[in-house]
Amino acid sequence: MLTIMPACGSIPKYLKNSFTYCFDDKYTGLDKLININGYYREMSLIERSPTVGGFLGDKSNYYVDTVFHYFMFYDNGIFVYNIRDVYNDDTKKPVKKDVSSFLKDFAENSESLGAKQFYMNFWGSYIICGDTIKVQSVYKAMSFNDSWGVREDWYLIIDRNTLLCINSFNLPITNHSQPKKRTQYPITFHPIPAKPQPYYSWILKEKWFWRYERDWNVFMNSLEKSKRKKK
Repeated sequence: MLTIMPACGSIPKYLKNSFTYCFDDKYTGLDKLININGYYREMSLIERSPTVGGFLGDKSNYYVDTVFHYFMFYDNGIFVYNIRDVYNDDTKKPVKKDVSSFLKDFAENSESLGAKQFYMNFWGSYIICGDTIKVQSVYKAMSFNDSWGVREDWYLIIDRNTLLCINSFNLPITNHSQPKKRTQYPITFHPIPAKPQPYYSWILKEKWFWRYERDWNVFMNSLEKSKRKKK
């Protein structure tokens, strides 16, 4: 669960202040430790109720479901989590493809509906602490009925193709969001033929995400010039 706050326009101040891995667009050297020209797949087992509105706490008839999460690292410190299905531009329905195929689609067409949704995912940044990658990511509220959220995950490096989540918690930390191990299952690397560029991500347009305001200004100016060239 995320620490959430109903909002639509901007991130609540207490959540913004809890985000501390500010981005400086510098080479991190992560590709020297693990493979990053692809995505990582994490498997989780969750308990589900077979009926809607079942009694809270009554788990006698619950069943275990397998859920997969996909995420990617970039060598400049950017991280994206919870990569979802690509959507058809005409039908607006999910297209059943493997993850590699629809990431390739995003890389080739950043203006498609699926790509636009990809760039609205959980985005954030990471730091490297010895053999552990520490990530902070932010969920952007998309409507007044939606909520902002900030989380932190720690990934232990097992080898160049394998990670293990050893801590996962909401930010800011409260009595209800103490660090906990999310899964015991290895997180595996999967190469892809083309990787979407991170520079269309919503979070890069946020001044608070950047370590230095001058770098944010440079980025926003380059983004504006790119838009004018496309017109």
